Amino acid sequence: MSKILYKISIEGGGAVKRSFDRETKNSREVNEKVLFKILKLNCKSEIGIKLGFKDIKSIDSFKTQVPLTEYPYYENYIERMANGDKKVLIGDDIEYFGHTSGTTGKQKLIPVTKRSRKIASKYMALLINKYSYDNFKENWNYGKGLMIADMVMTTYTRAGIPICSATSGGMNGIKRILPYLYTSPIEVMKIKDRETALYLHLLFALREVGLLYIGGVFISNILDLFRVLESKYESLVRDIRRGRISNNLDIDENTRWKLNKLLSPNAGRAYQLECEFKKGFKGISKRIWPDLLYIITVTGANFSIYDEKVNYYTNSLTIYSPGYAATEAMIGINPYVNKIRYIIIPDTVFYEFILVENGKSNINHTFCLDELKIGKKYEIVITNYAGLYRYRIGDVIKVVGFYNNCPEVEFLYRKNQVLNMSAEKTNEGHLANSIRNTMRNLNLNLVDYSTIPDNSVTPGKYIFYFEFEDFIPDYKVQLIEKTLDSELRKSNLAYDRARNNRRLDKLKVILLKPNTFNLVREALFNKGISKNQIKIPRVIIDNKTILDVVNKNICR
Repeated sequence: MSKILYKISIEGGGAVKRSFDRETKNSREVNEKVLFKILKLNCKSEIGIKLGFKDIKSIDSFKTQVPLTEYPYYENYIERMANGDKKVLIGDDIEYFGHTSGTTGKQKLIPVTKRSRKIASKYMALLINKYSYDNFKENWNYGKGLMIADMVMTTYTRAGIPICSATSGGMNGIKRILPYLYTSPIEVMKIKDRETALYLHLLFALREVGLLYIGGVFISNILDLFRVLESKYESLVRDIRRGRISNNLDIDENTRWKLNKLLSPNAGRAYQLECEFKKGFKGISKRIWPDLLYIITVTGANFSIYDEKVNYYTNSLTIYSPGYAATEAMIGINPYVNKIRYIIIPDTVFYEFILVENGKSNINHTFCLDELKIGKKYEIVITNYAGLYRYRIGDVIKVVGFYNNCPEVEFLYRKNQVLNMSAEKTNEGHLANSIRNTMRNLNLNLVDYSTIPDNSVTPGKYIFYFEFEDFIPDYKVQLIEKTLDSELRKSNLAYDRARNNRRLDKLKVILLKPNTFNLVREALFNKGISKNQIKIPRVIIDNKTILDVVNKNICR
């Protein structure tokens, strides 16, 4: 059944790819049609009447009549929709509210409709699968994947509308076929506790000798999975040998009963795994899953600090970063397994782009999809099917090429994830490059990090909060500070100038106790963020929840 579904999916992906190739040749025309379809569908909504959607006849008149917006513009409308009001921002009914990760501040509720979800799903479910097959078909075995995903509905609005992460909503949309594609039963995807879920994802995947790939929303999820494998392997082997879940695992009895029904004793597999684990965990993935072809997950930009640690467990197995998506929109698709760049998808939302020069966004003019230039940086503005119009999602990208007539882009940073104390605009890319080089040069094992700008002194300085795997003596902290400062100067010349001119002081490194960033993840999860959508914020200026955790766990 799995092989049949794979073949259907790959054939369907081929049809989507042919359509995608046609549409990228006519990206302006396709994208313009998207705009006028959205306006027509929603012209009788409250906002459509207010902004005169039915009178808009051109892109220029759309830009004139509809203001550039950010989330506060919609908060009251969305609150009313959550309480059950209809035809407020859109004509369609709300299927669920996706909540954002909250990385850059307050969590947002983003409306999702059946229409908007389906438009995105043909790329996520079909085209990505087709590109995966095309890139790895010589060794493709039609095996299942280990997918770290969940179907947890965080809560419901007063009107009973579900609130969840975009990935949870997507998984619920295809839940009938999940058992044929992934090793984890649906019951595992409904477990809220992060470490318990990872343990069970591993338990069922370890039984699958012919595992094809490992997937997760972010590369940090993949690293967490391998860390649980290394710390819990003895218990996992014991459960596989006995064919039942350890009584020490904290799950409800009904879930335990359902999962135990799917297990049976497998002493042979347990012995095989035990032998490999005793050899150590370097390159473990290919030793326990010899057919494993690739890791599929979002990486690059600020996630790149996790790559080397994942490579330790996989012997540098290919990491394929397949798509560029936000809760608000499916934006880009990546056909290349050997590089991280995304082709803007012309038929999911209507795009505008604000030119970013010297770190500043010029909001007086927006560019359309066909007007972008290679080498330029732009802030993305979207108009989607689910009620966001000329909405600044906060992402900055760089155009690096073209696929047919459609831009290929690299994600650079989130606007609010920038340290900017003296017009130096140190972004996620600067931070990731500098930290990665520092750790490599000093042979340090970093667990994770975050930063704050310290304006309590003059000149101000950056403070870096680091958690390491190993004990770091005080004298070495000074070496880390010196090396990191040097690397940051090389990565961001504006930071270098600010240091030379004494507009910024030397940065400071503060060490955190072991397990601090797990506590940060727990705090974010308790705020309602999906456990698989959690991203560690790199700048925590206004995030009191995280600051409280960090300040309580400083090594004194």
